[in-house]
Amino acid sequence: MRCLTDNPESIRNEGEPVMPALASSRRVDSRRPRSGRRLAFFGLASTLMKLGLFASAGANAAELYAGLSLGGSASPDITVVSRGNDRASICDEYINPGATAIPSCTTANRGAGGGWLAPFSGHGGFSAEAELGLRFSPRFRAALVYARNATRHDETVSSTDASGADFDKINNELSVGEETLGTASSHELFLAAYRDWPNSSRWTPWVGGGVGVAWAQKDFSWVWARSANPADIATGAGQPNVGEIRANLAGTVSAGRAVLKDRITGYVAAAGIDRALSESVTLGLKLQWKHFGDFQSDAYQGTLLRSHPPNLRLDGSEPVYTWSRTEDTSRAAAMLTLRYSLR
Repeated sequence: MRCLTDNPESIRNEGEPVMPALASSRRVDSRRPRSGRRLAFFGLASTLMKLGLFASAGANAAELYAGLSLGGSASPDITVVSRGNDRASICDEYINPGATAIPSCTTANRGAGGGWLAPFSGHGGFSAEAELGLRFSPRFRAALVYARNATRHDETVSSTDASGADFDKINNELSVGEETLGTASSHELFLAAYRDWPNSSRWTPWVGGGVGVAWAQKDFSWVWARSANPADIATGAGQPNVGEIRANLAGTVSAGRAVLKDRITGYVAAAGIDRALSESVTLGLKLQWKHFGDFQSDAYQGTLLRSHPPNLRLDGSEPVYTWSRTEDTSRAAAMLTLRYSLR
């Protein structure tokens, strides 16, 4: 199970995570600077808006249009990196009644050095977009684009590459250590600019790009179960009540489910070709690539931590939280588009 403290800098993962969420070489520190990315995004957005207003004011033949795009998308492999503020199992008062008498079980740096990974395969999904745009000339246009994307992973993998106290759990004591990624979805809002190449035919190629923000979420669940045989448990060595600790820990389960959420900024690059069906209606094919900054969840808890409520003390104190992140936030899509000129 997973937990959080008042000072995230001091989180230490010595205990068992309540919930899972990138390759071994990646760090498990899930914090990232957001202010710089937000400033960059708003700066780009402001520039595009100013350019659009300027072009609109100077264009005699500017015309409004609406568009709809439907198609499929593909996401790369996703590795979810998790960390928590659990303590070692001997510090769990439900498991070891003498936990608070152990000096290392009362330090402030809970969860430090711990973490684990869950690598998931890439999957296909569904993408849809609606846009409201303004054409400034036969060659240039801009649009505000709303997008919806959903990818059903529905994949369960074994937890890997644990560090700190989590290493002993995953490699020595767990009979089951699994995490499941369900559906990853997002609502997105982009400001984009396009360049068309009109010609003597009805086919018009184009390219475009823009910046935007996505409200993303991932359905995530996990099960970590220890061997039911106390002889398989290594925890408690050197403690005067080692037998009691191992008996209490054997067969316990840490499990839960959560919807991980984050707001992330990114960019889109697109290209396509359109065919005019009439003076007002255009049908086309669009290929695009979107890339966002790292996804980082807020703290979340599981339902069970070693078969008891997700806290370390019998009085309900020291709740355990987990944080998860992933760097794999890019996506490719191919869509059919339909645009209608609102003359």
